[in-house]
Order: sequence, then structure tokens, then C-alpha cells
Amino acid sequence: MDFTDEQLARIWLQCAPMGAWNRLNALRQEWGGALNVWRNFTPALYESLGHENFAALADSRAVRCGPVLRAMEALNAKALFLGEEDYPASLVPIENPPDVLFLRGSLPTPDTPAVAIVGSRRATRYGFSQARRIARELAEKGVTIVSGLARGVDAAAHWGALDSHGRTIAVLGSGVGMLYPPENKELAERILAEGGAIVSELAPDAPPFPYHFPVRNRIISGLSDAVLLIEAQRKSGTHFTVDYALAQGREVFALPGNVDAPGSELPLALLKEGAALCTCGEDILCRMGWKEKAPEQNSFLPREEEEQDPILRALALEEKTLEELIAETGLSASELGTQLTLLEISGKVERRAGRAYALCR
Repeated sequence: MDFTDEQLARIWLQCAPMGAWNRLNALRQEWGGALNVWRNFTPALYESLGHENFAALADSRAVRCGPVLRAMEALNAKALFLGEEDYPASLVPIENPPDVLFLRGSLPTPDTPAVAIVGSRRATRYGFSQARRIARELAEKGVTIVSGLARGVDAAAHWGALDSHGRTIAVLGSGVGMLYPPENKELAERILAEGGAIVSELAPDAPPFPYHFPVRNRIISGLSDAVLLIEAQRKSGTHFTVDYALAQGREVFALPGNVDAPGSELPLALLKEGAALCTCGEDILCRMGWKEKAPEQNSFLPREEEEQDPILRALALEEKTLEELIAETGLSASELGTQLTLLEISGKVERRAGRAYALCR
């Protein structure tokens, strides 16, 4: 990897500890570039930064870029610089774009449509299954799925794209060499194997500090044409992504849920405020002008198979508990349990909280 002195200085400044993060752009502008910041490590810079931030930069300056460059080489990672040709065009106009973006894998071409799917880390079965389904439907039509590799909705969105061998981008709140959470390491490897990408503005070995995540959300929305919110409470970190999306002029979609479910708080609030309703991938494709909507796509009337099967017929309009299904179908508990297991295996029915079951839409 060959870098100019200016590029090396930009990598150094970008990888500075987060204590100085909110001053990085101001520093580059004040001193006319990262290389000038490197060269002018003087009392004037100390006065500009203050003791804590100056000390943080001084510590990182002492080790130079060696550790970062070695980590990049080991991970086969690239550095994309703002203002250069391979930098994502959609990030350029957003407020405070990363000066350097570290990349593993490959990004899609600029004309490829992209949708961010975000939501709660504590997703319900409903939220997880809907995120995965909608991501799969969009990926099948060539849409890139962007999310944050977190537990819950993020993971479901990535897996949904991979289900159809589509492309997905994971934007991390840690370095590209510090995959988090650990249980999603296999997911990250699948993303790379399927031609997707893992990106971060942080140093490759940066840990997943809590304050990294709200900041990285501007990149998730910035890489996307639209943002779909699946489940989240009002006071959740997901709200940052929605706020960034609105500020960046992105279309915001929301999936409706049960009105008394905690995870429905933010989606329903956004729908009241004018967010676009989304119940399937076609809703997004149609509104974004990427494809004409198929007729009767959202029909939830029982299909012929559902009319013939008493369990599917009972679940046609809403989820039911085991007790309700026994009463409606007339099946014994053992017969019902066997049939539900077979329907789960076939992907027609899903189990939900509270001993309840619902159709997979």
C-alpha cells in the first residue's frame, strides 16, 4: 500500500482517539490539511485543542501510522479518502462526512439503489422475521441492504440480503478488524464472501465504545437512498439514524406493529408524522420509483391452501395462542403440536412470544 504524506497524515488524524474526534474537521480546516496539523505540533495547536485532546493526538502521533497500516494489510482493507474517486459519492454531501473510510470487501457502483434497514437490538420474532423478509425481497431486485451488524434487526437485515445472495454493507461502531458483537463474526464473513462490504471510519482495531454507535449512524443513512425502521422505542439509538436520514434528505419508511408493543413506539410515531408505510419490499420499490408495484401485493386474505388447512385458516388474520388454536381447529394438543412443527419447518408459520403462532408473510 503506497500512500502520500498527506494521505498518511489523514489516516493518522482519522484514527486519533475519540476524545479529539469532534475537532478533527475543524483542525483540518484551521490548519489547511492533516499534514499541516502533523507538522505544526506547536503551542498554538495546544491552545487550540486543550490539554486532553492535545495529549491524545500526541500519543497517537508518537506511534505514527505503523500499527494501522499493518492492520490494514492483515485485513486486506483499503482506505478511501474524501475527495478522491473511489470515495462513496453519497457520503460527500452529508454533514461531517468521514475524511477517511476504512473498507473491507467492495462497495456497489454509485448508481446501485440502497436501503438501510435499522431497528432494535432486542427485536421481537415479528421484527426479526419482517426485517429479514423485506431485506430479502429488496435484495432480490438488486437493492443493496445497509445496516450496522448489531444484534436484532441489523443482523436480520443482513441475513435477508444474503438469503437471496444479494449485496449488503455493514457499517461498524468499531474498527473493521474488531467485529462486534462476536456472535456476528460468521455473518460478517458471509457478507464479505457474497461480495458485500464492511466499513468504518474508526481505526481498524478500535473497540466498540457506546459513543461510537450514534455517530456511525450518519454513515448508515448516508450510504442509503432510503431508511426503513422496523422496531424501536422512542428513546433508542435508532432515532439518531432517522434524524440523520431526514437531515440528509433520505426517504424514511416505517413498518407498523401492534399499537401496544414497546417496539412499535417509534415506527408508529414516525408514521403519524408522515413517514411512508412499508409492509413489503414492493412498497419501497414503488415509492422510490425503482419498480412498479405488483397488484394486490399486500393482500392478507386467505389463499387456497390456507382455506383448506384449519391452522392456516385460523391464523389468516392475526396470531393465536395454542389454547385459541385448539378451540378454533378442534385438534387435540398433541395433533396441533405436530402440525405446528411441520408448518414451522416448511416456513409457513412462525412461533412468537407468549406461546403464540402467526403466519409467515
